[in-house]
Amino acid sequence: MSKDPLDELIQFLKPESRIDLKHIALDHLVGLSGSEEGIHTLLKNEQVISSIIELTSDSVDEVAKNALLALVNITANSKGASEILKYRPSTSKNIIELLIGYVLDPNKKDADAACMILSNITRLEDELEVCLDTLIPKLNDILNVYVNIDFNKTGSKLHYLAAMFSNLSCSSRIRKWLTEENPHVPLIKILPFCNYEQSNIRRGGAIGTIRNLSFDVEYHDILLNPDLDILTYLLNPLMGNEDYPDEEMDVLPIALQYLPKEKKREIDVDIRKMIIETLNKFCSKRNCREILRDNGVYYVLREYHKWEKDPKVLLACENVVDILIQKESEVGAEDLSAVEVPEDYKEKFEKMDEDYIKSAAS
Repeated sequence: MSKDPLDELIQFLKPESRIDLKHIALDHLVGLSGSEEGIHTLLKNEQVISSIIELTSDSVDEVAKNALLALVNITANSKGASEILKYRPSTSKNIIELLIGYVLDPNKKDADAACMILSNITRLEDELEVCLDTLIPKLNDILNVYVNIDFNKTGSKLHYLAAMFSNLSCSSRIRKWLTEENPHVPLIKILPFCNYEQSNIRRGGAIGTIRNLSFDVEYHDILLNPDLDILTYLLNPLMGNEDYPDEEMDVLPIALQYLPKEKKREIDVDIRKMIIETLNKFCSKRNCREILRDNGVYYVLREYHKWEKDPKVLLACENVVDILIQKESEVGAEDLSAVEVPEDYKEKFEKMDEDYIKSAAS
């Protein structure tokens, strides 16, 4: 068997190795982790991966930073993220616990990279339950760190914790935690970041969390409770500076009435699409459709549709509007999510959607 050329680097990746040699070795590994082929090469060498993980806590900041960057690249690959979960660092029971420690340390430099790794790993739905066993006991602490914008004293912003929470909300255990944990319901802390102008990552993570909750119909009544005011957070990004007739303005959520002339719509098309998809899910039950109508969602979408250019988002918007403009006798079902659509009709509708998107894009 041919010798793995990476074996020669192991001697330079020990904590006690000369700093300049650790730098050179890690620079090479960071470069290697930048390609899919390089990641597969790295994953074949368990000692190298273990050394990289150990060096994330190196006393030399630049060394720790490069080790974290290598792990960011490796975990961006689904195979890499899955493999990294198998390693047990010397100071922690698993990689998740190690990364949580970095996030909760206000003096940890490059904690942003740790957040990115957590985001990458929790993106794997098949591995999510494994992550939760370690994460759940620390979730309240992590959330408190996340909402404290100035928590990290070294300049790390921790924005990617938003993406992690969004990923985690794919789990029923997390959806329950988000809506039922006391004394402070976690979702209430996350909601304001739907409109957080300083970071589209935080905005996207917050919207993504709500979107994932909306896929579970049992949470619709909770989400649309007036005390939560969730429609204010969802509609605000879709609104510009247009004027509404007084009778329409009066039904909009209070915070969305008479917005300033400089008001701009959300620039990130993926975030806009997630919002529309969430509103679509809220159209499942009759009582929720009525709430959407009573809060002027149709009026907002009518104006938004005039502005939107992306064909897929336009189609999603029209799907919501088509439901809201109907009378309930025309909708024909108390709960649309319970209506079974025959397979041949599904294919027909999908073909119609594809044709619409192609024509709108041309």
